[in-house]
Amino acid sequence: MVDSFPNQKSGLLRFLFLATSVICLIAAVLFAYRNFGGFGSETKIVSAKKITFLIHLQSDSDEMIFSVFFELYPKEKKAALFFINPLIAFENETESLLEKKGDAVGVLEKQLKDTLGVSPTYTVSVSETGFRKIIDLFGGIEIFLDPKSPSETLGYKRMKVLYTLDGEDAYDYISFLPDQKTLSYVQRMDRQESLFLTFLESFHEKRETISKANILYLQTLVKSSIPSKDWETLFDFLKKEKIHFGISELPGEPILRTKSKDEYLKARQETVKVAFQKFSSELRSVYFSDGDRARIEVLNGTAKNGLAKYGKSLLNEKRLKVLSVGNAWGSDFSKTMILDRSGNTFYADMISETFQGRKVYHVLRKDLGLDASVILGEDFQGNRP
Repeated sequence: MVDSFPNQKSGLLRFLFLATSVICLIAAVLFAYRNFGGFGSETKIVSAKKITFLIHLQSDSDEMIFSVFFELYPKEKKAALFFINPLIAFENETESLLEKKGDAVGVLEKQLKDTLGVSPTYTVSVSETGFRKIIDLFGGIEIFLDPKSPSETLGYKRMKVLYTLDGEDAYDYISFLPDQKTLSYVQRMDRQESLFLTFLESFHEKRETISKANILYLQTLVKSSIPSKDWETLFDFLKKEKIHFGISELPGEPILRTKSKDEYLKARQETVKVAFQKFSSELRSVYFSDGDRARIEVLNGTAKNGLAKYGKSLLNEKRLKVLSVGNAWGSDFSKTMILDRSGNTFYADMISETFQGRKVYHVLRKDLGLDASVILGEDFQGNRP
């Protein structure tokens, strides 16, 4: 009896150790499950430092229209949009993504993984037909057309200033090319970026009218690797939070083919890596929201003199840099409008706040060298002392 007591004590200790190990293992499994899938998807979306998406739009004939590598930083409420031109050919490729047709998506995913060292958390592919249905599902997209915005295509003659695109019109707007020149592809990307940004921001702007049924139906219109629960949580997050976006493009060097006399854009691996890292780090830094770095023009859209200078003084008080003032192309603007020209929505939102919440329209024109254009309308005159 005396000799059996140590054995009983040893057995008890082994039992306690085993029980503790099992509890720790279960806790570890639950933690991993909660943070990497299943019932923890809300925590995963909201608390993650970074979530990446690779989004493609392709025609029904498998032609790539554009792709965008999308980095979302939920805690910081910021997102980096890195657009990829279909004319891009990577360093070890002899054909552009456009020429690869149905293989373009797989090639792009592999090349971005090799170049940036990361695989996207999720991928989303949208077809031409799906895109049209998506735009119609949300009631179309309202765009702003200034005098230099291309408003006519083979199928449409669009009204200047404010114009609402339905699904078919929207697809035509972002896919149309007047010719096959490289410059036309580059200019088309301005329209694509403008429309995509408008679409993303509409979830927060229209949050009261976008139903859960809309979000769930949206998922059926795309081919996606996002689980249903994560999909719903993601769009709930976009509806709830005001995200600040920044836009850039994957850099490519124009290369002329001597035999065919056409051009493509050669993407050098090291150049792409440096460009993206610089863009991503700047967007997340304090400089992204530094008004002294902004490039803004203020235009008087009325017949009343001195309005643009007064508008400039209001922006300067908010430490937003105004490069120039002048008259708009017309003097009959009834409403004040803010045109985002670079895709830095933080500047556009700061300007909107300065002018009592006037609406922002994304009309990207990188050739202007501006972050925003402000057109002061008749509704602004009452604010002048």
